[in-house]
Amino acid sequence: MRSSGEGERRMDAQGFDYSHHLQLDTLLSSLRQVTDHPEEHLFITVHHVLELWFKHIIFDLGRIVAMIDADNLAQANWLMRRIAEILKLAEAHWTVLETMTAADFAEFRGQLTGASGMQSRQFRQVEVMMGLCETAGPEYCARTERMWPGLIAEHPRTLRRVFFDCFERQGVSLLDVYRDRWTRHALFQLAENAFEIDRRFQSWRHNHILMVRRQIGIRAKGTGGTFFRDYLASTTAYVFFPELFEFRNELTEDAGGEVMPGP
Repeated sequence: MRSSGEGERRMDAQGFDYSHHLQLDTLLSSLRQVTDHPEEHLFITVHHVLELWFKHIIFDLGRIVAMIDADNLAQANWLMRRIAEILKLAEAHWTVLETMTAADFAEFRGQLTGASGMQSRQFRQVEVMMGLCETAGPEYCARTERMWPGLIAEHPRTLRRVFFDCFERQGVSLLDVYRDRWTRHALFQLAENAFEIDRRFQSWRHNHILMVRRQIGIRAKGTGGTFFRDYLASTTAYVFFPELFEFRNELTEDAGGEVMPGP
C-alpha cells in the first residue's frame, strides 16, 4: 500500500514543470499597462528585464565580495566576467527600446504619473555594492540615504573595498601586478575584470543618455521630476575604480611613453 506521503511526493514531481519552476503565472501577470497605448508594452518589458538582471547582479556581487575576502580569486574572477557580460547585454536593451518612436512615447509618457528609473532601488543597490558611495561624493551618498535609508549601511564590504584590501594583503601594487601579470595572473585578472565592469557600466550610462535624448530631448524634464542636464548627464562622471583608469597613464609612462601632467 502506498502511503499518502509517497502520493504527495509523486504529485509534487508531476507538478514541477517548466511553468511551475519559473513561476510564469506570477512573472507574466505582473506586466500591467497603465495606458492603452500599445508601445507601453515594450516600455514595461524592457524595464522588467533590466530589473531581473539587476537582481542577478546583486546576487552574484554578494558572492564575489565573500570570495575575494577569502582570496578565492578564481571563482570571483569568473563571476566578475559574467557581470561584465550582463552589463553588455543590458546595454543592448536601449537599442530595443529605441524601436519605439519618440512620437509614440510622447503619446503615453504624460500618463506615467511620476514613475521613473531613478526610483529603482535595485539599480541603486548595485551602485552601492560596487562602491560608488566611496567615489561619487557626499551629494550622491546623501541622495541615496534620503531615498533608501539604511541601504549604504547594508553593504559595508563593497566590491571596491575588497578589491583594494586584496591587493594590500598580497603586498603588491597595480604596477607590480601588471609588470608580472603572467605569474600574478589571478590579481591581474581581478584588476582587468574590475576595469571591464566599470567600463561597461559607463557605456551603459552613456547609451542610456543617448536613448533619453532621442526620446524626450536634452532640455526636457524627466518623469522623476529632474531635468536631463541637471541629473542624468552628470552621472557619466561616476566610476567605481578611478584608480584603474588613471593607472593606464602610469603604465604608459613606465613603458617609456609620454604622459601629460595630471590635473
